[in-house]
Amino acid sequence: MAIIENGYLRGQIGNLVNRKVGNKNVVQTKPSDKLKQTQWTQNAATDFGTASAAGAVIRRAFRSLHLDMHDSGMHNRLQQHMQRVLRGYGKRYSGMLNVSDGNIQRLVDFQFNEKCHIHDYLYCDPQVTFESNGTTSISLPSLNAQRNFHIPKNCSHIILKIETVGFNFGFRHFETIGSHEIELPIYSQQGEGIDPQTLVHDVNNTKYNSIVVSLAILYITKYGNHTSLLNSKDLNPVGIIATYNPL
Repeated sequence: MAIIENGYLRGQIGNLVNRKVGNKNVVQTKPSDKLKQTQWTQNAATDFGTASAAGAVIRRAFRSLHLDMHDSGMHNRLQQHMQRVLRGYGKRYSGMLNVSDGNIQRLVDFQFNEKCHIHDYLYCDPQVTFESNGTTSISLPSLNAQRNFHIPKNCSHIILKIETVGFNFGFRHFETIGSHEIELPIYSQQGEGIDPQTLVHDVNNTKYNSIVVSLAILYITKYGNHTSLLNSKDLNPVGIIATYNPL
């Protein structure tokens, strides 16, 4: 509302502000609180949303591995990694970037728990091969608990868990293609180890636009019929070891 006072208009009408300056009546436009987004900022916001949604799908897909025992910054770190995936082959089409056209290899070595890098707890490197016929092969060397693993206090058994998951990020869909657990007793093994083996997962490449393989180490203590999991937010090595975009 505006009023006339001593011949001068004072107050606001719509987005116009009237005030007296000396012996003049000044009319100004009220500044808007809304910032107009440029096309660049709109595109950046769209790509950020794409990366964030993809990260959320990956977190859900591998929950059986990380068990929600991760550092507080895991969500943000994964979202940043997904942004790097989207930009893997440039940003020419900013605002329309998607995971299937990005460089999914940039996800390899992502650690779900920053406090526990998988390479500090597993002393060998599984070899993953993605075949054109849709087969995913994971080759493991001979494994011995005392030779190939970090062993925490009170641990009697180690479980090496590997999962292969197919993703269709456009539909925010995932499916576990293969899951394997290998249990290794610590103190009953002498110098011998489990023989080398290859895990084979058959993948329908036309169904997924990304394949991700992750690995986790579970620490178990057994007393008679009682079994306890020793993993915690401070001891939970889980990482992505291989990725592939079949399309």
